[in-house]
Amino acid sequence: MADIRPFKALRYNTATENMSAVICPPYDVISPQQEAALLANDPHNFIRIEYAKTIPGDDETCNRYTRALSHLQKWLRDEVLKQDDKPAYYLHEHTYTFGGEKVIRRGLFARVRLEEWDKMIVRPHERTMAGPKKDRIKLIGTLEADTSPVFGLYQDDGRFIGSVLDQVTAWPEAIEFAGEPGESHRLWVITDVEAVSAIQRAFTEKPIYIADGHHRYESSLAYRNERNNLDPKIPPDAAVNFVMMSLTDMADPGLLILPTHRVIKGLSKNLLYILPERLREHFNVETLKASNGGWENLKTLMAEDSSRFFIFGLSGDDILSLTVKNQPKVEGFMPSGHTATYRGMDVSVVDHVVLEDILGMNAMDEERVAYDHDMDSTISRVKSGEFQFAFILKPVKPETIQAISDAKDRMPRKSTYFYPKLPSGIVVYRLRD
Repeated sequence: MADIRPFKALRYNTATENMSAVICPPYDVISPQQEAALLANDPHNFIRIEYAKTIPGDDETCNRYTRALSHLQKWLRDEVLKQDDKPAYYLHEHTYTFGGEKVIRRGLFARVRLEEWDKMIVRPHERTMAGPKKDRIKLIGTLEADTSPVFGLYQDDGRFIGSVLDQVTAWPEAIEFAGEPGESHRLWVITDVEAVSAIQRAFTEKPIYIADGHHRYESSLAYRNERNNLDPKIPPDAAVNFVMMSLTDMADPGLLILPTHRVIKGLSKNLLYILPERLREHFNVETLKASNGGWENLKTLMAEDSSRFFIFGLSGDDILSLTVKNQPKVEGFMPSGHTATYRGMDVSVVDHVVLEDILGMNAMDEERVAYDHDMDSTISRVKSGEFQFAFILKPVKPETIQAISDAKDRMPRKSTYFYPKLPSGIVVYRLRD
């Protein structure tokens, strides 16, 4: 199935550069505060390429994309960045702390042949929006490079790939560096002929599931199509026909998917008053008393496999736990054409039944709906009065992502949050042969 290949990555010259100071978060999670700190942190921080600043007066010849290209070209001339001599896979261990425990997630940087969705070789699970893709296509086209990887998942039931990677981790690591607070990284460069061949063979029978980076993948696909339309003689194995990915086993113990809670504001007092009654028309509503172990009960219930969801902010400090009364009736409020897996997800129930039908809102109304993957932050934003109440959702499991993808369905937007985000700047894939 998937065509996975090694590549000659552009990487920071570790003889002169401190990797801890030059990597940055992916473009879509960089806050203004982070942007300022990263720009001040190091003159070679990768944010100057990944997310160059927009300046008043920018035009077609001078803009954030041309500035990113200027940095890339200068850093290559100055050997801040250097291209590897041999094609390689790059094994990345991302160590982080969650819930007070140290966790390690393993990913393999590779270039993956771009495929149209209908071939079912690379499989998406979420819907995308046009705006972010325009930005990425422009950056890819200007730089002729993939600056940040698409995060992909694969199944390794026989651990054929895992056994090879286990051997690689016994090698002396090529590089070790710190990341965000509480995070660290190790990177191995895999050029061994037997290891490269074994990895490539193992993937020929596997599809790839997009975990994070749908916009990046679709941007690369659009850019490839654009280039091939302009020049139909581009060879099939040309660099532009591939995209850089970081690939992780679905069974990796470090794979963490956080829920994306919804926090709501801007509703009228009358609507808030009648909301509990309207909810009871469709849901069994149980109150988890905060004074009687309600938050501990919440943690237990969040681990169960059901379309149960929770609301905080409508009943003081207590939590409302909701389950569907009549599944066929509730499914009638959902868009047609979706699978039973989609219709059974708590995020689908909240978006389509509660937000759209009961509250008459657009689930993507960014004026009144915000998203937060951290429960403590979610609760705090309601208690502070910033938001009126919150929908607390359960995390999506990897097998749900697989089921949705295999059925050619798509989850609602903002259904998953893979934690932690992959940094940008560890490796770069050039689209030049």
